[in-house]
Parts: sequence; structure tokens; C-alpha cells
Amino acid sequence: MKKIDLTYILDDDNIFIFVLMKLLAKNENFNKVLEFKNGKELLESLAKSTENIPNVILLDINMPVLDGWQFLERLEEFPNKSRFNVFIMSSSIDASDIEKSKSFSTVKDFISKPINKEKLDRLLDYF
Repeated sequence: MKKIDLTYILDDDNIFIFVLMKLLAKNENFNKVLEFKNGKELLESLAKSTENIPNVILLDINMPVLDGWQFLERLEEFPNKSRFNVFIMSSSIDASDIEKSKSFSTVKDFISKPINKEKLDRLLDYF
């Protein structure tokens, strides 16, 4: 199993972020974790730096300013998009959301909330 050097959380729910940060801190495979509250903020950060590319982006769909789908549409336009590994973490159980997520090359998996240790371990199987 590969260690994940840099993980970005893109979610506007403070309670979910708190719980997820605790889970990631307990998992020795995740090193540095940064959080972003909206997709616009993260896209701007990614556009500015070619060095701090996260190994993993944990993405919520429903957010203000720029929702998860809009974020993914813009991320698909990045010339280095193949370097991104996005995992949607959503409370949605709508089959159409899961199907839609498969249309984005950067999305590796759709993981339903709530998140637990087993779901994080499953994420690591991609590396």
C-alpha cells in the first residue's frame, strides 16, 4: 500500500471535515491533509502551483460557490488532469450521481457518506 503524501478535502461541512480529519490522522497511510471550503478556492490553488499536486482529492458534490460537478468540469480542462485522483464523498445515494461521476476521467470512485476506516482503506487500494 502506498503512502498518500498530500490529500485535499473539498467540503463545506465543518462537522464532516472534523470527523474525516480525525480518521485520516489515525490512518498512517495519509500524511499531510489540507481542506478547502469550495471548488473555486481549490481550482485557484491548483492553477497556481505545479508542485503541490495532491495525491488524493476527497470531493463533496453539494457546496456553495462552485459545486462538485462544476469543479470536476473545470478540473477536466487542466492539461495535467491525469495526475489527479478524485474520490467523491457524498451523502447522495442517487444512481444518476454515481453514473455521472463515471463520466469524469479524474474520478476514481464514488464513496457514500458516512465515511469510516473501511471506506478509507478501500480508497488506498487504488495506489
